[in-house]
Amino acid sequence: MSTYFSPGLPTDPPVLDPETRPYWAAAERGTLVVPFCTACEQHFWYPRGFCPRCAGDAIEWPQVSGHGEIYSYSVVRRGFGAWAEHTPFVIAWVTLDIGVTVLTNVVCCTEEQLSVNLPVTALFEAAGDGPPALRFVSRTTF
Repeated sequence: MSTYFSPGLPTDPPVLDPETRPYWAAAERGTLVVPFCTACEQHFWYPRGFCPRCAGDAIEWPQVSGHGEIYSYSVVRRGFGAWAEHTPFVIAWVTLDIGVTVLTNVVCCTEEQLSVNLPVTALFEAAGDGPPALRFVSRTTF
């Protein structure tokens, strides 16, 4: 029998601050925005109010497609705390088409579908009382 990786993984509420408000507002709409530094003209991840490359604070929040591919992944079969009830699950590095790499979960697929270079797309998933969590699904799923 094939292992299916379900959505609905536990998510700790993030720290919401004014610097990342554009990211969380877009997430609420189901839209992925990735910070872009106008000083060095580079996207970066994770959302924050300054550029990790040049320390510039002139940040824009352009919408991106959310398309990318799996760079690397691991199937986690043992967890602790709230995660123990959701094993197995997938943790993956996903490289977006714009070049940034995101540490995330891949959901709504089977173990046989998983592979390096698998085309995926962003999906925002309800996360309890907090803002939605960024996950990824195979582009063949949706």
